[in-house]
Amino acid sequence: MRKLILIILLLSHLVVFAQERKLTLNLNKQPIHALFKQIQLQSGYNIVYSDDVITDTMLVSLNTNSLTVFKVLDSVLSSKQLFYQLLSENMIVIGSKLLKEQENKIAKTVVSGSVINADGNEVSVPFATISLFEDGLLLNGAIANEQGNFQFAYAFKSNKDYKLKISSLGYELLVFKLLLTPQYLQYKNVGKLELKPTTKVLKEVQVTGSPNIIEMDGGNIVFNVSKSISAQGMNALDLLGRAPGVTVGSDNGISLNGKAGAAILIDGKQTYLSGREIAELLKSMSSSDIRSIEIINSPSAKYDASGTAGIINVRTLKSLLQGFSAGLTSGLSYGVYFKQNQDLSLSFRKNRFTIYGNYSHFLGYYSYLYGADRIQEGKFYNSFTDDIDKRNKMGSRLGADFAINKKQTVGILLNGNFIFGGGITDTRTEIGIAPSTNVDQVLTAINDYYHQQTQRYNVNFNYKYEDTLGRIINFDADYGDFTKGSGNLQSNKYTANDNTILSDNLYRSVNAIDIGLRAVKLDYTTNLWKGKLETGAKYSSVSSANDSRFLEIQPNVEVLDPSRSNRFAYREEITSAYFNYKRDYGKWQLQGGLRAENSRSIGKLDQISAVAGNEQSIRRNYTNLFPYFSVNIKPSVSNSFSFSYSRRIDRPAYQNLNPFIYLLDELSYWQGNPFLKPQLSHRALLQYVYKSSTIIGLSYTYTDNFSVEVTDTVGLTRIVMVPRNLGVQKHLALTLTQTIAPYKWWNITFNGTFFRLLNKIDFGADRKLDLKQAAGRLSLQQTFKLPYSLSGEVMGVYNSRRLVGANQFQNANSQIDLGLQRNFMDNKATLRLVFSDIYKGSRANSIQSVDGLYIRNYSYFESRQIKVNFSYRFTTGNSKGPRNRSSALENENGRIK
Repeated sequence: MRKLILIILLLSHLVVFAQERKLTLNLNKQPIHALFKQIQLQSGYNIVYSDDVITDTMLVSLNTNSLTVFKVLDSVLSSKQLFYQLLSENMIVIGSKLLKEQENKIAKTVVSGSVINADGNEVSVPFATISLFEDGLLLNGAIANEQGNFQFAYAFKSNKDYKLKISSLGYELLVFKLLLTPQYLQYKNVGKLELKPTTKVLKEVQVTGSPNIIEMDGGNIVFNVSKSISAQGMNALDLLGRAPGVTVGSDNGISLNGKAGAAILIDGKQTYLSGREIAELLKSMSSSDIRSIEIINSPSAKYDASGTAGIINVRTLKSLLQGFSAGLTSGLSYGVYFKQNQDLSLSFRKNRFTIYGNYSHFLGYYSYLYGADRIQEGKFYNSFTDDIDKRNKMGSRLGADFAINKKQTVGILLNGNFIFGGGITDTRTEIGIAPSTNVDQVLTAINDYYHQQTQRYNVNFNYKYEDTLGRIINFDADYGDFTKGSGNLQSNKYTANDNTILSDNLYRSVNAIDIGLRAVKLDYTTNLWKGKLETGAKYSSVSSANDSRFLEIQPNVEVLDPSRSNRFAYREEITSAYFNYKRDYGKWQLQGGLRAENSRSIGKLDQISAVAGNEQSIRRNYTNLFPYFSVNIKPSVSNSFSFSYSRRIDRPAYQNLNPFIYLLDELSYWQGNPFLKPQLSHRALLQYVYKSSTIIGLSYTYTDNFSVEVTDTVGLTRIVMVPRNLGVQKHLALTLTQTIAPYKWWNITFNGTFFRLLNKIDFGADRKLDLKQAAGRLSLQQTFKLPYSLSGEVMGVYNSRRLVGANQFQNANSQIDLGLQRNFMDNKATLRLVFSDIYKGSRANSIQSVDGLYIRNYSYFESRQIKVNFSYRFTTGNSKGPRNRSSALENENGRIK
């Protein structure tokens, strides 16, 4: 009796919960299955029915914005002689009243049984479909419950041949003859029915609709990489430059909607790297291993607070197949040098166990040509550099998941990225008295970076609990390690205009970085007060050891320069907690949250000096609150408006806090800043979406303690590149994304970003600047279906004159790419040909000035290339695959430069 009461209470709760899900519907003589699809999209219910019961001739007209799920079903189904049944919390079954009434009038035999996996472990197959046929005519059936058990009743006739068909997504269809003898007239138990996992991709799991290249997903803009032909065969860094609103500068700096400070995630996790190293990591990833790029312009309190410009999430391809699957991509490209890219991914899933992994590499030389013409204290320094990068990049991943039961899953994921090799830069600097163009002397600096090695590892352990009541517990523990070693041998030779050698110096610098990262986090999600509550906590610890030695090479001896050699140790602990709550009120959805983060750090130098800094130990302890709220209104199915506000932070990269000096040549060097503070921003976003084909956004960001790397003078002849907090930055941006299809064979995707930057900054020594610049970025991507099963693509990008960094104005540039693609072997193989940057329009030119320093920079990075890529996919299975997880180190890893 007590169990019966509990069941009745549970069913009552389910009914009330369902009735509270109100729908907005506008249907005019549409097939009834269109109504079921809208109910599924707006309520989350899965609606199950038979095609023999629901036909296309059943039309529905309905216009409402306030009816609940069950009221809609009551008003529509009764006139169609249909009924519904709530099979579980999220599943509704549609049946025929006439069929049911006919069955109730006559004596029936009850047929029961259970459906299990045929692997020998007797694992149940939930929600399998059981159908009773006679001479090909569907008579009755049932849907198995979560334990695989089923039961139905039918009035069987003698001398008839009956068949049972059992089907489930991912399993082979089981058909057998149902034999009835007199002793089974009232009850027939068919026992355990074994289904074999399918050995081929089923039609039911093939995607019949083709997503747009750019679309909307949950308030975020998604760039579907696999849909772009010309995006294939390039690395992930170049790929980012194609995403809506994303710009990759000549210095590999990444900005979003014209503002720097975007946090880069890979599969929801931060990388180990930032700055130059994150660029190298992205260069090591091939576009063929990337499914999509997600632009999160307004992250909620659940995300770490880093990223004042928003979040860019690079989502890699993951197999969704049970059984075995593999993918191979191999490509060649040629610009100045030949390059080769390779990707191999493997996945195997059987029952409750999944193992998956991938390997990728990018091999070959890369050509970089860049220079700077500067005027300083009445003298000109015109330099040009030919840089040949010979480093190779490799990446790998290996993971395994195990389902303890239907609610609990554990997994482990190992990531690794490796950069090794060397390279050489040849820089020639002409020096003279301005405004004359006469050259008085020349500095030739050849830098042989003979040893460059980066190793990064991350191990993630994950536990997840999820039940049918909406409760989710997610636990992550992470261990990360990043090591980098470099050796550089640099000559600096001054010659007069008559080729007389004025001086000839040779230097060696040896640097080592070792960073350890540890983190744990716990997230909990539950339904509360008719809404959803998310809460969690996180702790991370980072330790960094830096060793730099600078040596002057003299005849038969290398002499250590103590003013440029040092050790720097840094330790930081961050503790954070958050809550985020979301609830629907009819057409309105409200969401709000708060995140608190406390940071404690200490940095220690072995030796203090005027160059490295006059403080041996620097301690910090600060706490910040990061509120977030959003309002979303959906007046109709096709239209939605949203407004959001968030406060965010960008903490300095660990290496930027290191005060060491890295010599570029005798006239220029790079130096860290141990006094660098985090920059904080307030960000507001207003967004409108129409059918995911039109996306319009208006955002405003105010950043305090604005920090960026600047170029400044040192004495009369030298310059230094150093990160500094300069003042305030204001950023206003209007974005438009539009997708149209004029014809079935022609698709057009347009993205435009129009923004205005204001930098109110102070270089010190009474050098204050108030800089303003309006700019735009336009991209147009067109795809064509051509004869002979070919597909074509034309991609164009234009960037207007813009303000980047602190005081650098970059001239307009553009790029056009052409692509051609053909599929073979039943669409398992693909051949792509791409011609990128056909007229070398991506060349970068910029100017910057402060006080008596004027610099004109220019660069070209081998973007014009011919690329050929071949891909092959092999699968034996159905849809199921490795889980997505959010690592506890997702914020800290991204601060390694």
